[in-house]
Amino acid sequence: MSQENSRLAGFDNFITHTMEEYEVPGVVVGIVENDSVVYLKGFGARELGKPDLVDPDTRFQIASVTKYITGAAIGTLVDEGKLNWDTPVITYLPDFTLKDSYVGNHSNLRDMLAHRTGLRRDGELLGRIGYSNDEILHRMRYLESDAGFRERYLYSNAGYFIAGEAAAKVDNRSWEDLTDARIIKPLGMTRSGSHPETLYLDDNHYSGHGGAPGDVQIIPLENASLPAAGQVVSTGRDMTQFLRLMLNNGTIDGKQILTPKTVTDIHAASLVAGRSGPLRDPNGAVGLGCDSYYFLGDRIIEKNGALDGVRSIVILIPEKKSGLVVIANKQLTAFPEAVRDEFLERYIGKSGVDLQAQEKASQAGWNSLIKNPDRPFNPEPAKISPSAIAGTYTSDMYGSMLIEEGPNAENMTLGLGPNGYEGNLTHWTNNTWYLSFPNPDDLVGYLTFTATPTGSVEGIVSDEFGSFTRA
Repeated sequence: MSQENSRLAGFDNFITHTMEEYEVPGVVVGIVENDSVVYLKGFGARELGKPDLVDPDTRFQIASVTKYITGAAIGTLVDEGKLNWDTPVITYLPDFTLKDSYVGNHSNLRDMLAHRTGLRRDGELLGRIGYSNDEILHRMRYLESDAGFRERYLYSNAGYFIAGEAAAKVDNRSWEDLTDARIIKPLGMTRSGSHPETLYLDDNHYSGHGGAPGDVQIIPLENASLPAAGQVVSTGRDMTQFLRLMLNNGTIDGKQILTPKTVTDIHAASLVAGRSGPLRDPNGAVGLGCDSYYFLGDRIIEKNGALDGVRSIVILIPEKKSGLVVIANKQLTAFPEAVRDEFLERYIGKSGVDLQAQEKASQAGWNSLIKNPDRPFNPEPAKISPSAIAGTYTSDMYGSMLIEEGPNAENMTLGLGPNGYEGNLTHWTNNTWYLSFPNPDDLVGYLTFTATPTGSVEGIVSDEFGSFTRA
């Protein structure tokens, strides 16, 4: 048995057994070694209760693995001199600014892609409530920061949206079209695309699943709220093409898509983020669309992703010219990381740590995210009536918000933004209400209503959503 085959002996059984443990209905797994695809298989069902099976050409959303592809697409523009990683974004988007004008004037593409702007994640909601890309970009100036500029790692889909818009401006076409033209098509990723409708071009696509242990169900899929951060659709087979490109310094089948220097820049540590990887490397770092850490002396490049109904991960071991892609049709599962750990131990060496036990412990943490927070044990009654709360409010960030009283005094609904994106208000305690949305990935938080002595509501204050005034 060859070395590459001996590495993969029993790998099928590991995958099927681990799928059962994590209650994952379907998955595709691909491995690249020395510029060849040495493993590419689908397992399980595209949708629970239906006979159609996942295969290497089944279309999936790849969620935040999109960021790695966005980094590469921007890299092609860097190679052409149209963009520079370290030039301020305002050079390409003159009307762009942020709440802190210094950050707005000095943020560059490296800052945006390496999550070092300090921007909060609430900008994601802007992508759901009906604004155009131009309007979303304008409203980024109202986005709060939760960290100082270049102070520390703070994951931000907003940064990828901004970088994608800068790329679109200099390339004179949308992020979707430039990414398809510069990465997807040159790599022969024939079943992939940056437009969300790519998922439904034929019947060979996944359905999303979620739910608590023992209660896995089909759930609606989620469109990425900010496209350049999570919108790419792909397959196991197509993603092995991307792995080959990045493992081969930007060249595939004799075609140079990226220069070696740009691949190095994408993979380089632009910010130390802290403990990362299965062995919790204390110097885990962030690149331009990917992360990196060390595993038994080998540097690993990784990017994972999650949207409602899907989890994804890609791994590169550059020194060993090897890479892995895993896409599973279930949300909030550590299954991709479990496969990653097995892959690393097979291709690098045994860690001496029970990595699978670690992932099961991690899964317990994922499971806790499924449940909403518990209401206070003895909530104080609201001093403002739901009828007084109902009405229209406005904020610089989100625009209009219409709250409707409804028949249940403890629960109200609201519509946010131009398309009236529906949220749920649950009374929490006193004059504070808990705001959530049907999509579990959306921002949640607490709204406290302020009133005059006569009980007339003047506005809303919220740590998570900012302030609103009564219209």
